[in-house]
Amino acid sequence: MDKRLRWLNNLLCFEVAARHQSYSLAAQELFVSQAAVSQQMRQLENNLGVSLFRRKARKMELTPQGQTLLQACQRGFSEVVNGLNQVQEEPIEGDLTVSSTQAFCALWLVPRLYDFSVQYPQINVNVQGSNHVEDLREGKVDLALRFSTSTEKLKSPLLNVDVVGDDACYPVCTPTLQSRLGIHHPEHLLKARLLSLEGESLVNWESWFEHVGVSFTPEKLQKTLVTSSDLSLSAVLAGHGAMLASDIMVGSYLRSGQLVKLSDIAHPARWKSHLVSLKNSPKQKRIQIFSSWVKERLVNEAI
Repeated sequence: MDKRLRWLNNLLCFEVAARHQSYSLAAQELFVSQAAVSQQMRQLENNLGVSLFRRKARKMELTPQGQTLLQACQRGFSEVVNGLNQVQEEPIEGDLTVSSTQAFCALWLVPRLYDFSVQYPQINVNVQGSNHVEDLREGKVDLALRFSTSTEKLKSPLLNVDVVGDDACYPVCTPTLQSRLGIHHPEHLLKARLLSLEGESLVNWESWFEHVGVSFTPEKLQKTLVTSSDLSLSAVLAGHGAMLASDIMVGSYLRSGQLVKLSDIAHPARWKSHLVSLKNSPKQKRIQIFSSWVKERLVNEAI
């Protein structure tokens, strides 16, 4: 056996510190002190005879040697985890933690969970609503439903990425607001309060107006910024304004007549929904059952 394998604890600590580019964040993840992380990194660098990090502002940047070692560590640790998962494959019965955006969890997933629990009472689903992209390797989330305009951005050798939907976004508001403001053409929306996701640079009102050929002054748009689509929907249902939304989020409100589509011209960018999980997860049986249920519900509701 290569004697350098005795440095395994140091290498584990290095992978965390290199991934975060921060000793303090590594210490939080490993539940040790920052001084302990710093000491382990000094020991590893001394043993290797090379520098792995260089400090730049508040970050610990990787040197070329550090980048090479990080890639090797992540490949190696991934193979070990895959082997452990295969050995420890869990039965269908048990917990499954599912993550998605706050809006999708509130508007779509949680209201339908009762139906899943009736069909599969042996699987206990826990839901985490978050607008951050969790690292599935940390083991806190088993399955994530993520939205992106590009599947390529989500692909990884460590992940199963399954496209389950492709939704266009349209402007919507209440029938009352449409009537009061006389919104019958895209340019009429310039009179409305526009609910917008904070930080959204792709599927936004500016690019939709450009797409439909409406001239506008960005500074004069009446925009209200929110942090998630469920907040936008609450405001729109209250008659506060209009939002750009996909059928997966507001389809039931359109079918019930609570909301109306204000234009047949969709935003040029389409949101793709993806089911993402770790390859060889020990909970693969539960993941497959839940994934099939989600896909079936989405297909049936789109008909």
